[in-house]
Amino acid sequence: MAISQRDARFDNLKGILIFLVVFGHLLELVGGPAAAWLYRLIYSFHMPAFVFCSGWFARFDAERFFRRLLYPYLVYQTLYLLFDRLVLHGKAPLQYTTPYWLLWYLFSMMLWTLLLPLIDGVKNSRAALSGCLAAAMAAGFDPTIGYGMSLSRTLVLLPFFAAGHLAAGGELKSLHNRLAQISNFRLFPVLGGWILISGVMLWLRRAAVRSVWFYASCSYKGAHYDLELRVILLATGAAWILLLLRIVPKHPLPFLASLGQHTLPVFLLHGFFVRSMGVLHPGPGSAEGIVLAACTALFLCAALGNRFTAALFAPTLCAPRLNLLFLSQKGLPSSRPAR
Repeated sequence: MAISQRDARFDNLKGILIFLVVFGHLLELVGGPAAAWLYRLIYSFHMPAFVFCSGWFARFDAERFFRRLLYPYLVYQTLYLLFDRLVLHGKAPLQYTTPYWLLWYLFSMMLWTLLLPLIDGVKNSRAALSGCLAAAMAAGFDPTIGYGMSLSRTLVLLPFFAAGHLAAGGELKSLHNRLAQISNFRLFPVLGGWILISGVMLWLRRAAVRSVWFYASCSYKGAHYDLELRVILLATGAAWILLLLRIVPKHPLPFLASLGQHTLPVFLLHGFFVRSMGVLHPGPGSAEGIVLAACTALFLCAALGNRFTAALFAPTLCAPRLNLLFLSQKGLPSSRPAR
């Protein structure tokens, strides 16, 4: 089936973002100020952009929830915890309420999906988005909101998910049209200027910047930052998303479009390799280490982000169809038709 222009743009974008996810995790193994700056720059936008893409294609459907979210979470939470104990000789307990490392995204996706009927139920889409923003900013004041249940990340990144979902459904069409009417000549200096300033500040104040600020996983007190910084980070993520949506081509790009269609196996499987490399081969703190991390990320994306790997690991990525009442078409309805 031919890829539509809209889908091709998002496939290209997801291909870029999943590479940055793997590259960012590998950069954690590379020491030095340059690697730390690049790592924080990537983390300032790649997950907000990925969450936006997830929101664009999200819909509330009971069967989809159980087969494509809950099932792979249970499978890979078990596998990663066993891997941690048996291979890495860690002491992570077998539990399912605090996601293991990168699995927070699947857990948050479950919570965001459950929130879709509430988001769709608000007649004014701007009011819904404003509510999500208020929740993201207010969450930082509660020190009990953190890694548990992936609650902090779920709330902080909720505005990006809601924005993607509402924009795809047309509820933010008027705003989208106004942005589309702004020429690149006028828009790029604003977005690029904001991004450039944030990147320069990250470098100039690299000794004081903490990576935990970009994780959206802790309260203001727990991460030693404040509401103002969270607002700046949210605005920076939004600027990146708008810029990427303008510059990413609408036609399928070689390798990237295919990779973007198979991000799930890359996301779920690359962690085993990265964790093993962290134990066996600590990265060098040099430019060569950054290049090695980039090449390794490219290799992992190519090896894991294709239809052959997806087919091989399909039993772990999606549950088989079950003809159960609560999962049937007579069960809970979808919030929106599939796109």
